[in-house]
Amino acid sequence: MRPVGHPRAAFGRARADGAPVNASRRLMPRLCLALCLALPGWPARAGTPGVDEPPLPQAPLPVELPALHESTLANGLTVIVVPRPGLPLVSWVLAVRTGPEADPAGRSGVAALTATLLTKGARREGRDVPAPVLARQAEALGGQLDSASGWQLTSLSMTVTTPRAPAALALLADALRQPLLSDGELARARAQAVDGLKLALGSPGDVAAMALRRQFWGPTPHGAVVTPASLGRIGVADVRAFHRRWVRPDNAVLVAVGDVDPAEVVDWAARHLGGWRAAATPLPTVAAQPPRPQPEALLLVDMPGTGQSAVMVAAPYLAASRGERLPLRIGQLANAVIGGGYSSRLNQEVRIRRGLSYGAFSQAESQPAGGMLSAQAQTRHASAPEVLHVMYRELARLGEAAPSPDELAARQANLAGSFARRLQSTGSLAGLVLGQWIQHRPLAELEHYAADLLAVTGGNVQAFARTQWPAAALRAVVVGDLGATGQAWPAEGTRRIRLEALLRELSGAP
Repeated sequence: MRPVGHPRAAFGRARADGAPVNASRRLMPRLCLALCLALPGWPARAGTPGVDEPPLPQAPLPVELPALHESTLANGLTVIVVPRPGLPLVSWVLAVRTGPEADPAGRSGVAALTATLLTKGARREGRDVPAPVLARQAEALGGQLDSASGWQLTSLSMTVTTPRAPAALALLADALRQPLLSDGELARARAQAVDGLKLALGSPGDVAAMALRRQFWGPTPHGAVVTPASLGRIGVADVRAFHRRWVRPDNAVLVAVGDVDPAEVVDWAARHLGGWRAAATPLPTVAAQPPRPQPEALLLVDMPGTGQSAVMVAAPYLAASRGERLPLRIGQLANAVIGGGYSSRLNQEVRIRRGLSYGAFSQAESQPAGGMLSAQAQTRHASAPEVLHVMYRELARLGEAAPSPDELAARQANLAGSFARRLQSTGSLAGLVLGQWIQHRPLAELEHYAADLLAVTGGNVQAFARTQWPAAALRAVVVGDLGATGQAWPAEGTRRIRLEALLRELSGAP
């Protein structure tokens, strides 16, 4: 399980034989050449027309989506197959449409721990297979058994060569349907999650992300945050109850992407998952709740001694809709213009023009009854008020003036290019298809993604920002050494809190 804002490690390069690359030796020829070219009198080579100039932009290539085949087994399981002949690989995803939004009150982390335990042992061919043996069985197929937990998602996945695809599906089916969910594995998974959270709680950015979720969503399922205290309340009975309640065929999907035949995949699914009995009771539901922002527009979290301040602003975003496609693309482009990459408005203002941070960006999420855009940056303590002001101003400015044609075209090209890249690998394409299923959206609309983006105008984006991001709807969090930020914070609509008190609030009541 990954806690909010989990740290990522960076690794250096290595040679094929395992020896580290000598960076200074690799760069020495380039450095010598650069020094020679800089010496006075060194002859400069004239550019060759048509060779040394950068290439001219080319016409955009068409985005070709593979055929998508969707069917349903008698027990309610959805099967989606995307054939990709030529490369003998198959990516499997077996998932249910339930995640942390179904966690019991005061026990945030049940869904995430359940997902983790799906890979920690299963009942297979009439006997219990513990976690190490299950991992070896997956490795023997040339793959790795992975699990994931997210909003409206608990999943298992594997990528293997085509001849081993049926055996991999059998393993996934057993792991999802018959996990051992043992006390010992739960204790280990819980301890690892607590350790990860303790590390995250030393990072202003991670703390700000946790606080902002509660600040914007309030006391709703999507405002719940995993803390060490909430994890400590979770027992094996909670995990087993989550599995029993939500892991059922009429709440599940099997996605196969790769060098496979759709009819053959359906036969495999019927063989390994067709005997999975549908529950006699109707599928439970989690009541969709819109955001309930906290009364205070600004929350200041004091972390004395930390090196930087994290600044985050939340704004309303689109709910996950089953309606028209165009509003979804307008929202995506509005987010891209504000904080989607190096050329975004936030990064231009915060990093490039003012030098206040190494980077500022935004991301957006859509939930059944509402959505949240979050803008974020880290900066010096004394600069935190200025960064917050810039974020407010940029959100407002997009509603006042539409992006220029060049600005909009750059964002459209970036999103379309990212979409096209996701079609290139079996694993990323499986994730794209899975996202459509989670949001209850038709698979066929993926064919129109690029065209829909190009149909969005600057006026559409401006209207979206003006409607969605009024000043009164914004909520902000600043986490850092408040003693070093000065007294530049507004008194009205602001609440100050220490980290320890914040954690008690986020933990919830048992």
